[in-house]
Amino acid sequence: MSSIRILLVEDSITQAMRLRYVLEAEGFDVDVAANGADALTFLENNAPDLIISDVMMPKMNGYELCRKIRENPRYKETPIMLVTTLSDPTDVIRALEAGADNFTTKPYNEQALISRIRYILANAEIRKQRGSEIGIEVFFSGKKYFINSTRIQMIDFLLSTYESAIQKNQELFVSNNKLKEALDNIITLQRNYRQLLETSQDAILVYDKDKMIRYANPAAHVLFSKEQKGLIGARLPIEEDISTQKEIEIKDPYGNTIFLDARSVSTDWDNETMTLSVLRDITESTQLRKELEQISLTDDLTGLYNRRGFKILSERMIKLARRLQANMFILFGDMDGLKSINDTLGHLEGDNAIRTMASIFKSAFRESDLVARMGGDEFAVIGLINENFVPNRLVERMNELIGSFNAKGEAKFKLAVSIGIERIAYDSQIPIEEMLSVADTKMYKEKEGKR
Repeated sequence: MSSIRILLVEDSITQAMRLRYVLEAEGFDVDVAANGADALTFLENNAPDLIISDVMMPKMNGYELCRKIRENPRYKETPIMLVTTLSDPTDVIRALEAGADNFTTKPYNEQALISRIRYILANAEIRKQRGSEIGIEVFFSGKKYFINSTRIQMIDFLLSTYESAIQKNQELFVSNNKLKEALDNIITLQRNYRQLLETSQDAILVYDKDKMIRYANPAAHVLFSKEQKGLIGARLPIEEDISTQKEIEIKDPYGNTIFLDARSVSTDWDNETMTLSVLRDITESTQLRKELEQISLTDDLTGLYNRRGFKILSERMIKLARRLQANMFILFGDMDGLKSINDTLGHLEGDNAIRTMASIFKSAFRESDLVARMGGDEFAVIGLINENFVPNRLVERMNELIGSFNAKGEAKFKLAVSIGIERIAYDSQIPIEEMLSVADTKMYKEKEGKR
């Protein structure tokens, strides 16, 4: 038995090659025409056993091609299948009017298509035994259609219509099930998402570009409202920009200082672009960190900054001086006679003497000045110089405080200190250690002079 030859008319190269592959895998010989004109040219010299044509093609659609093929007596009995993405019933009637034998819709089930093709080819053999031609009038949507066709052709077409309807119905059923499953998943996700928001221990706020709150979870109400409600529709209760991750400090409704870790992202909320901010209370960890920082930077005995604290904070002061273009001073002080106090009165009194001297340093200098105990009986001060301030005046005040303390005679020891002061230009590049060394040298000269 000779092989079956099929002409495939399809303007989409990808779809044509796919269908050709499927048909050839079933043992059919397949020729491909890219459009209706190419198909008519092919038919001038070739006689396929079946023509499969797409309906939607440029210049000449499948209906026109089918009609032109039927005008040629040579192809009066050649079965024609139309492939379409259309589903309007008038498309079926147009196909019958044009003389098509069968049609199927895209996307098609490949195995069902092969079965349909074999059925068409089998009926084509029966049709050659000359099934009688009939003419019928069809009324649809107020229009009358007169169709000439054989009984077998009419039945085949009606069967193909019925099969397509069943296939579409099955596809619709599957699609509806998938849609229902997707909607169920969306509902579940929404419920889980809301549960996460509502039970989160972190405060969550959603607000627009004008900082008007659209959503606030229970934790946010607790954080910002004594009544634990009323945030939605109100303005964001944080003036500081929290559009990026940062640590912020606020006052809660009861006046307590709260530290928050703020993280924000842009999100779609009710089809509008909003900002979603998550605010985590880190008050305990922040306070602990600050306490640890303070411990690492301060002297246990006096409460002043230690050498490490002096070095770190003096670098910040130097940057401030450069920004303000303000000159600085650095002072180095060494207690006189501490060894004698320790030797004659004991180290407990020596510690009392150091604490007292630290208190005098702190009282004599300004809050903006950085005062530190560098170790043992050594102290250092660094500060900015402005028009209304001369460092020597502060030194005089310190000496006055020392003199007043000694005059009271309430302690077993007398206080004295030797001091060296160095002025520093704001644009100086000298390292802080060298500045201290210069002041230290001046202090020792003063101490030697006392001896």
